Amino acid sequence: MRTLVFLIVLFTTVPAYAIEKDKISHFAGGGVLGLTADTIIYHTKDWGQPQRMAFSGGLAFIPGFAIEVVDEFSGTHFSWYDLLADGLGSVTGVVAGELINGKLWISASPSRVSLTGHW
Repeated sequence: MRTLVFLIVLFTTVPAYAIEKDKISHFAGGGVLGLTADTIIYHTKDWGQPQRMAFSGGLAFIPGFAIEVVDEFSGTHFSWYDLLADGLGSVTGVVAGELINGKLWISASPSRVSLTGHW
């Protein structure tokens, strides 16, 4: 519950304009790739949820990492914060893909909110 309260406070007190547009684009790109990869793998492979989520997240993370490597050699420097935004976006997209595809549910009680599913 403390984590949930912390996240709510964080997202409501940090204005959206305080986040660089570059980080938003990295997060959004990772999110779209994570959602796409998870949905494609969900419908084409007969894998369990942890394996599918791990593979989808890794697959969605690769383009962001490649962009940072290219940035390092093209004059712009490698950014760990961009890589963090890519990773967070990938994880968000994969979790959204699992929610949309029906293999993950949000379970809530007065004292706890958790993700449940077929593991």
